[in-house]
Amino acid sequence: MIYSFYGRLSVASMDADALRAGELPPTFYVYGTEDPFYSQFEAQSELLRDDVGIPVRRLVLRGWPYGFGGDGDWIEDYAAWLEAVFAANGQAEQ
Repeated sequence: MIYSFYGRLSVASMDADALRAGELPPTFYVYGTEDPFYSQFEAQSELLRDDVGIPVRRLVLRGWPYGFGGDGDWIEDYAAWLEAVFAANGQAEQ
């Protein structure tokens, strides 16, 4: 999962039991501090990490708005994180 959050469109789920039952994968969040959903990203990523036990990588782009696309120099961080996730699960490219 990248960019979005778990829940319905524009409303992050904060139901730890439901999120736990979903057996979610490691999750990478990238969002800007000026995104209107900033507080939801913060709250849900902390809930997943601290209460649900999902490995979370969070990259917060200071001063960035919603809809930054590939800008913000986050893609290399995401690629490295994804490679590490695959390697940890024995799915790394040989």
